[in-house]
Amino acid sequence: MLEINRLVRSRPGATNVVLAMMIGMVIAACGGGSTAAPASPNPLTFEMTAQNGSGVSGTGDIVQGNGSFTLTIKLTGMTSNSIHVSHVHAGGCAHPGGIVYNLQPVAAGSSGAATTTSAVPAVYLVPMSGWYVNVHFGPDFTEPEYAPSISCGDLHPA
Repeated sequence: MLEINRLVRSRPGATNVVLAMMIGMVIAACGGGSTAAPASPNPLTFEMTAQNGSGVSGTGDIVQGNGSFTLTIKLTGMTSNSIHVSHVHAGGCAHPGGIVYNLQPVAAGSSGAATTTSAVPAVYLVPMSGWYVNVHFGPDFTEPEYAPSISCGDLHPA
């Protein structure tokens, strides 16, 4: 440190160089750089099937990241301009369970189609008991009639 102080005092322009080098070392030591999760080479796809006579169906895909995953749902047959709460649940469409992750609301356009993407800050690791995506009838759970499923899709392990 004594040598650095002597260098800085003897060369006024060296202060910026020394400061830049020290900042670079701190950034490198802290793992600086992009924190974006790399995408999986091939998205995992799944089918969304109509539930309770809704006629709402479509597809979905999972893109795995580093400690996270992105889930996209594409649905048709929805009521025009409607909004629906959605989740990842434990279990499967045939054997439902509780909510594991909240997803973004599914908002249908005037044609009754919707595409919704949710970023989930967790590793995509489907347990033996399974996970499934559930899109509910209403925008929330404030009314009992909002809870039934209108579309469901079983998720598969990576």
